[in-house]
Amino acid sequence: MLNSKIKELKQLLLTEAGWVEKMISLALDGLYSHNNDLLNIVIGYEDKVNQMDLEIENKCISAIALYQPEAKDLRKIVMILKINNDLERLGDRAVNIAESAMHLMGKPVVSQVSELAQMRDSAFAMLKASLDAFATENAEACSAICEADNRVDELNRAVYHRLVDLIKQDTPLTESCLHLLRVARNLERIADLSTNVAENTVYLAVGKVIKHQQGEEDNPE
Repeated sequence: MLNSKIKELKQLLLTEAGWVEKMISLALDGLYSHNNDLLNIVIGYEDKVNQMDLEIENKCISAIALYQPEAKDLRKIVMILKINNDLERLGDRAVNIAESAMHLMGKPVVSQVSELAQMRDSAFAMLKASLDAFATENAEACSAICEADNRVDELNRAVYHRLVDLIKQDTPLTESCLHLLRVARNLERIADLSTNVAENTVYLAVGKVIKHQQGEEDNPE
């Protein structure tokens, strides 16, 4: 009974992960294509992800209370709870990017920050890799994901300094730069949360704790 319940929880989590991946993909596509329809879809998906987050959390708590799991089974349920929380936060980041992209509609385009596109590609690749690793419980794949987070942090610092330099020049690009700073911050958090998923996948799969490398309040300055 408990094994089937854990399989059910994991399947629900994978479904939620699919929604979140779609949200982030659409948000990034909408940002770079200036497609308001895609951005509105992202906003519309938020309620679905929030509902799934609550459903999974409640089912995990019920499973713990009903079955009183121990050792590996308890570890799996707790990690599903933690990854569920990370997925909900990833959905929030997708919404933040979509909202920033909406504010950028009709504003002057900032073309001097090539690192932002690199951040986009790296962060999304980390997200996909971490979700794939969770789906297959592939602990070995997670080390590369954690290492990639350092590269995204470097890109974030470069983007931050380029945008701040443009803001200091007080050009018509100032407002656009402010919104892009928010986009960069959310991309950096997507990378961090993807790292969380990878770390929790390692613990779920093999019981090994990997130290978290960066907290939510870290700063690029």
